[in-house]
Amino acid sequence: MTRADVIAGLLLGLGFSAVIWEASSFQYGTEFAPGPGFAPIWLSVIGLILTALMVGVALTSARKPQPADEGENPDALEPHGLLRVALALVGLVGFLILVPWVGLAIALFFFLLFLTLGVQRLSYTAAIGTSAATVCFVYLVFVLFLDVPVPSGPLGF
Repeated sequence: MTRADVIAGLLLGLGFSAVIWEASSFQYGTEFAPGPGFAPIWLSVIGLILTALMVGVALTSARKPQPADEGENPDALEPHGLLRVALALVGLVGFLILVPWVGLAIALFFFLLFLTLGVQRLSYTAAIGTSAATVCFVYLVFVLFLDVPVPSGPLGF
């Protein structure tokens, strides 16, 4: 998976760089509290560091001699994996379409539910619990604590 890791790392690096660029337009903080730009900038910096580590490990392992051929190509992408990536991208597009109509919290809940049930095939209990906990965490941190304006739906959140 070294080639896939390098390509994924480069794409993630571009994504994290774009988030840093966009988040730099938000207020970083006030005298006593972090502002709406604090969390996205630091999370993206951490993401860039982890991405660099992932690419570094992939490039380092590519230079090591590989064991004798066992009949499979480690760089080959599995069709099932590509289908899961395509489903995740379709879900992301649906999420982006839903946000202005139903608000961030509801759209995020259904997006995470789709990812955990449809893509990852988790149990209903784990999927609903993980989705609800993530939405609550995002709402508490970004809306209530950091006062980040997010799109709200007909239910007010």
